[in-house]
Amino acid sequence: MLNLPKGVLALHKKYLLFSILVMIVFGSIIVGCNNIEIKNPLKKNEPFPIKQFEFGTVTGTLQQLTMPSITTTDTNRILNFFIQNDTYFLALRSKDNSTTDLSAFTNNNSILSPLTSFGEKGVRTLKAKMILGVARCTNGDLYFIRKGVHAYKNGNDIISLAGKTTATQIAILPGETQAYLYGNDNFDLVTINDGACEDIKAAFLKNRAAPFKGGLTYVQIDNDGTIYGGGRIVPNGLNIVASFTPTGKLLKQYGNPSKMAKDSIYNLVSMAVLKDYVCVIDGFDFKIWKKDGTYLGEINNSTLLGENINAYELTTLKDNTLGILGYVRNHDTKLIDISLFTMAFAMTK
Repeated sequence: MLNLPKGVLALHKKYLLFSILVMIVFGSIIVGCNNIEIKNPLKKNEPFPIKQFEFGTVTGTLQQLTMPSITTTDTNRILNFFIQNDTYFLALRSKDNSTTDLSAFTNNNSILSPLTSFGEKGVRTLKAKMILGVARCTNGDLYFIRKGVHAYKNGNDIISLAGKTTATQIAILPGETQAYLYGNDNFDLVTINDGACEDIKAAFLKNRAAPFKGGLTYVQIDNDGTIYGGGRIVPNGLNIVASFTPTGKLLKQYGNPSKMAKDSIYNLVSMAVLKDYVCVIDGFDFKIWKKDGTYLGEINNSTLLGENINAYELTTLKDNTLGILGYVRNHDTKLIDISLFTMAFAMTK
């Protein structure tokens, strides 16, 4: 038998007791794990539940899309959000403004995944500083504005109208053989010829022509060729959305030009035209009209989307279904977290 000094023996007993206690606690944890769900970080994403909405005389369904985490530093770096053939595209300018990433996502049961056949693992990087007006033809040609109009076609960067336009946006017409260049008081019609924009001609809304004497901000071309424009009726005044024939004849107007009216548009953030409806983001509110001009109602963006998410961009998905880009400022990271939604409207009487 080993004889230890009294102090050492007491210390030895303390270590032995401590070891026994550690083993008991560790064993309890292992047993307790049978009643704890350990979350697997590789667990397959699940779709968000579909929600019903009703405001004014409007009803329908809203669903948030499950998607990879996407953040940016500010909303002004979100250049475009659009949907083509159920593929979701999002253009984000980099923090140093040197490049813009155009990301593409496929939608499977409301779960978005990178379209790996697009660019590099679903991202196409446009290597030009401070580009504007990102758009895409259904044949895959990409267009953006930077000291002229650029077209990425078959691996080539085709530059046209250099020094001949100060436009900031491009709206491609159905058939994809023509486009409108607008912004900075421009509204010019061009012909698209093998990626190049040619034969630039001033069109009917150029230089703040009525009814947009305060400036034209948004343009969308409907499938039937009807042109929808959104902007201010006078400088620093209220906004309206108006529809026109291709020759410039005014068809309908959406938004009351009088202040304090429920259907007035104070701050036009985005707009989208559906089969039967015209939708806008007015500051922090979502508003909707029938195409015949009947105002249907409004709802606060965060009330609609939930979790303090604000709406920033609208896009047409198909028929009477809308795509919505929402955002919220993350208090921990100080970045903007981006969310995407689909909103389907039921027919109104």
